[in-house]
Amino acid sequence: MSGNGFHPRTNLNNELQRIYGPSAQDHVRWEVYSHGPPNALTWYATVYIDDMNHGHASSHTRGGAQDEAAKQAYNYLRAEMSRR
Repeated sequence: MSGNGFHPRTNLNNELQRIYGPSAQDHVRWEVYSHGPPNALTWYATVYIDDMNHGHASSHTRGGAQDEAAKQAYNYLRAEMSRR
């Protein structure tokens, strides 16, 4: 896990709350879909922040794809904040 040991999506949410405050959810959008036969689905997740792709991942589970995309977005945001 990234950040402070919380769940990747929790880390991302906390970081977005820190940056945007109560309007954080207005700045984030998820695109999640699956592809493949029912017994072997691959899940894809993309997280957009202010309509920019900040994380994209695939996994055999929906949650796994979302977690990895969230981790990528969180790490990107943290790196951007450290450059300021």
